[in-house]
Amino acid sequence: MASSILDPVQVQDAVEVESFGAGGQQYIADIWGGINVSAEQVNPLFSFRATDSNVANAAQLTNLTEAQKIGSTMAFKVVQLGLRVVSFKGETLTLDEIAAMKDLLASAVVTLNYGSNETKIGEFTGLHLQAPVDVVGGDATNTCAVENGAINSTAWIKLRQPIGIMPNLNIGGTVKFTRTVPAGLYSTPNTFGFIVIMSGLKIVKS
Repeated sequence: MASSILDPVQVQDAVEVESFGAGGQQYIADIWGGINVSAEQVNPLFSFRATDSNVANAAQLTNLTEAQKIGSTMAFKVVQLGLRVVSFKGETLTLDEIAAMKDLLASAVVTLNYGSNETKIGEFTGLHLQAPVDVVGGDATNTCAVENGAINSTAWIKLRQPIGIMPNLNIGGTVKFTRTVPAGLYSTPNTFGFIVIMSGLKIVKS
């Protein structure tokens, strides 16, 4: 007879997850912040909130409700980091655009800091997320595209040491591109974004 999904043999090694902490709740969540790709090679992170009407694509680029700060009633433990280049065009990308996005990711150096003194808590390269050979090409007749060496299937940088962010703490950082940003990614402004995702555990008081 097939085992039930509730079979103790299957679940005995499962990790126990506490849904509620003392006086509050804990759940898996993300904090993310990003930039609209431009010619700038050094860009600040977490410098605007999701509802900022002065920043194009703000709601897609961050989920912060206050610029450079997490909420006063929450703490956050970061366990992994994701770097993403995204398109806001709403149409199929060309081979040149895909290649440019890969080049941008490969050249990225992301630093994270927190506190009023901007203590550095991490420095990461986009090369983490690429395969040993990572290129984009087309067939001889240019009728289809093939991706030789796809981006690492995990797409995450797993942290050896979790980063703890206390309530109401300033957070910041930079995205630095070590090579010239491909012009095709900003010739039409605000059509591509670079986003840094901090994934982990959110703890809220109520």
